[in-house]
Amino acid sequence: MPRWVKVFLIVGLLVAAMIAVAVLAGHGPGRHMDQGRAVAAMAGGGGS
Repeated sequence: MPRWVKVFLIVGLLVAAMIAVAVLAGHGPGRHMDQGRAVAAMAGGGGS
């Protein structure tokens, strides 16, 4: 396996691990959304 492939895999795994830790710690993208609006938007409502 070429060195660049190994580096790419390691960097990808590190990024995935950091994203997983951020989401599990409550700092994911859902943190910046108003929960009422998010549920209404998913249900197809206007939500104001």
